[in-house]
Amino acid sequence: MNVYYHSYLKSLKKNFMLVIMALVLLVPTFFIWAGVPFFIIGGAVENITTNPLLVYISISLSGGLLFSLYFVPINLKAAKNMANTTGYDVVKSLICIQTIFIILCSVIFGIISNIIVP
Repeated sequence: MNVYYHSYLKSLKKNFMLVIMALVLLVPTFFIWAGVPFFIIGGAVENITTNPLLVYISISLSGGLLFSLYFVPINLKAAKNMANTTGYDVVKSLICIQTIFIILCSVIFGIISNIIVP
């Protein structure tokens, strides 16, 4: 885990402009990464099943996935740094970093959505 942390910090120090670009893009596209999981995916899953836990999980996962797409360039830079450090393949490193990022974003998105919409 320490390798992930250091490679991520190294890529953020070198490419801070990617973070600024991602944060700027999050504001005008709020309706996409926050609205689609609630209204489209949540509604579609709710029509299929009546289980509220399944609806909550699908909203959280889709919100985390859509939110994490903005940070793929940063994750790619971190994967390249990690591949150079550890000797792993860049694609394998990117998949690991992106999976961790999606899970973390899904948990945070689920907690925030549970606070805002009880």
